[in-house]
Amino acid sequence: MRTPGMPSKPPSIVIGSDGGISIAGSVVIDGHSNVSQRIRVVTHIHSDHTVNLQESISSSYRLVATQLTLSWLQVFGYSATNYLSLEAGDSIRLGDLRLRFLKSLHIPGTVQVLVETDDGTRILYSSDFKKPGEGTPVEEADVLVIDAVYGRPSYVREFDDYIEYLLVDLVKQLLTEGGVRIYGYYGKVNEVMSILRQGGVDAPFVLAPKVYMMTKKAESLGIRVGDYVLAGSRESQEVIRDGWYVYLDHSSRFTPGSRDASTLVLSGWEFRSPIRRISSRTWHVAFSDHSDFRGLVKYVSSVRPRKLYVVKARSSGAEEFAAYVAKNLGIREVY
Repeated sequence: MRTPGMPSKPPSIVIGSDGGISIAGSVVIDGHSNVSQRIRVVTHIHSDHTVNLQESISSSYRLVATQLTLSWLQVFGYSATNYLSLEAGDSIRLGDLRLRFLKSLHIPGTVQVLVETDDGTRILYSSDFKKPGEGTPVEEADVLVIDAVYGRPSYVREFDDYIEYLLVDLVKQLLTEGGVRIYGYYGKVNEVMSILRQGGVDAPFVLAPKVYMMTKKAESLGIRVGDYVLAGSRESQEVIRDGWYVYLDHSSRFTPGSRDASTLVLSGWEFRSPIRRISSRTWHVAFSDHSDFRGLVKYVSSVRPRKLYVVKARSSGAEEFAAYVAKNLGIREVY
């Protein structure tokens, strides 16, 4: 809870065209800006949050991120020598500001960012998240900056609470018939590996090169996913011949018509059905790492901000979402 008292003027907040959030000229989050102290926070490795990152590195910005995010950035070719690793719950001092990371249920390594001033003003950036109040803890703040990925009222998935169980059951069923191929975004497939293991799927994972390198990095930090091999290796060829495996790769490499395996395509834009068969051996699975519209509203309602910024560069239906919360949640200052 915030300490009662007279509201104070919050530090300046500027949201750039690339989605970068500059606070008090001291720090920029998930974008690039000419800030005085040259601190850039990276909340996770997805491309819309690492936009213009090389420019920040070339300008000698100090990167602040979780250890897993920093390790995964190396996989994607970012080589920064000036960085600081923080985990959820950790904080650093930036002049008269304190920056603290909060856990976020999204892809592994993701965090929310809370900035607090000496006079008690709290500024919260949501980053990407799902299951607010459950997997994603929510704290109150005076100012909230939010990514409304599913900002339109029609973007509702009735099956969000149990899609993980359906995914595990489908994979188990298909493994009785042969191999299973899963395609999704980087980070999302890493999360799915953990979900499958927790659900009792013990078939070996065959991993495309980048997914394999990301898994190696995660394993070095103590994140275990069981038996896995590199796609294209001799060992992977033997595993595939046995016909009992789960292959994982980025969604851009999905090609329909695989004859040797069942194929699952993970999509956050499937709202009609949790699992939809699109061919004899291919399914769309409505697995998302983002809260739907109802989850976004729940998050904002829990934070109880006096002022709300919707990051248009990373939102769908930003204006609709802003209008909805202004009307229904009584937030008078919405941008």
